[in-house]
Amino acid sequence: MEGRFFTQEQFIKQFSEEVLWAAAVYDRLIKSGFQEYALGEFDFLFVADQREKLEKLSAFLTNTYGLKIGEIGEKEGLLGFTGISPMFPIDQDNLLAWGIDLYFKGFEFDCKLDGYGTFASPDNKEFPNLELSQLAYYFDLGISSYNNRNYGASIIHFTSAIKIFPENPNTWYSRAIAKEAIFLTAKAREDYDKAIELAPTFKEAYINRAVNKSETEDYTSAIEDFNKAIELDANNAPVYFNRGNIKYALGDKDGAIEDWKKAKGLGADYAADRLRELS
Repeated sequence: MEGRFFTQEQFIKQFSEEVLWAAAVYDRLIKSGFQEYALGEFDFLFVADQREKLEKLSAFLTNTYGLKIGEIGEKEGLLGFTGISPMFPIDQDNLLAWGIDLYFKGFEFDCKLDGYGTFASPDNKEFPNLELSQLAYYFDLGISSYNNRNYGASIIHFTSAIKIFPENPNTWYSRAIAKEAIFLTAKAREDYDKAIELAPTFKEAYINRAVNKSETEDYTSAIEDFNKAIELDANNAPVYFNRGNIKYALGDKDGAIEDWKKAKGLGADYAADRLRELS
């Protein structure tokens, strides 16, 4: 990524700072007397080294996210623009999802999210409609937002659907997938846990949780989830393939080869490459 204004190394280093910033903003807001899940909006600032980058990001945020974006101009010695979010229900996880998603989108266009704040105050008593009749509305918004890569909005809408009807495992599962899209891995794991608690035979939730665990090198627990997925569906080639990869990482070469052979026999041609390479 030579020549980037906001490098991958900087992005990774600052990610944890963005998580802490979201928590600090939320803490100040609640201490001021703001009621959780009341509606509020935020202003934000993006900066970059080239106008063209900011123009592309501005167009994306306007056309895809529906954000109000200001003119590009000099901001703190750099080029930048400010914007205003739509109103959304604020709790700690929603604010984190909204902020981290913007942070990701800035990086995608080689621009840096340089801070945000809120106009919300304790006087704001406006809340979203969380009547049962709105359940499908919020769930559908969560899906459409995810398809538009607006992962922050997707998480927020799924959260509203969960508040209306927390017994639906599909909503927890869907929110977990949106959280993983912006590297909120631990919070996604919690949602997979809840989906499985509600639906103990939810095969896809076991598979996704296994991958989630493997990404954090929780290999033994990941194998347990893959085992459960195989118990529910003994003919899933990717599950055998991925379980084989974990077994290999744990030093169980024979077990890995056995799983890759099974995956190949079920039609996973890519397993043949692993067998040629490592067997």
